[in-house]
Amino acid sequence: MHIDFTGRQVEISPDLRNYTQDRLKKLIRLLGDTFGLHVILTAEKHRRTAEITLKFRNHTVVGVEETADIQLSINGAIDKLARQSVKLIERRRSTKRRSKPTAAVVLNILGDGRVDHDEHRIVQSEHVPLKPMTLEEAVEALDRSRAGAVVFRNPIANASM
Repeated sequence: MHIDFTGRQVEISPDLRNYTQDRLKKLIRLLGDTFGLHVILTAEKHRRTAEITLKFRNHTVVGVEETADIQLSINGAIDKLARQSVKLIERRRSTKRRSKPTAAVVLNILGDGRVDHDEHRIVQSEHVPLKPMTLEEAVEALDRSRAGAVVFRNPIANASM
C-alpha cells in the first residue's frame, strides 16, 4: 500500500498522517494490501475537505467529504471509499462469466476404410459459419452443401440444431 499526502492550505502533521493510516485499516481488510491512495486535505475558510483517491486493480474510486473538522472529513471520505469498494467487489463476484456465442463450428470429416479404434483419421476439416435460418432455409442449404451437413441456429426457437 502506497499513500501520498497533499495538503492545500493545511500542514500534514505526523498525527494527522497516523490518524489517516489507522482509519485505513478498514480498507486494508476489504481490499488487501495491493492498492494505492492519494489523500488531499484542503482548508478553505471554515470548511475542511478530504479527498481520497483509491487505485485498485483497473479501477479508480474517489471519496470526498467536507465538514468543519478535518478528522471528520477523513472519516467520511474513508467511509465512502469503503462503501464504493464493497460495491465494486460484490459486482465483480456476482458477474456471471459466460462464453461468447460461437460464430462458426469446425466440421471434421472422417476418412473411410479400415477403422482403428485407437486412432481416428481426419480427411478434411472446414469452418462452417453458424447462421440463423429457418428449417426450410436449412434444407435448401443442405442441398447446396458439398460437405453433406449444415449447421444452423433456429432464430424462432433460439436454439442450435
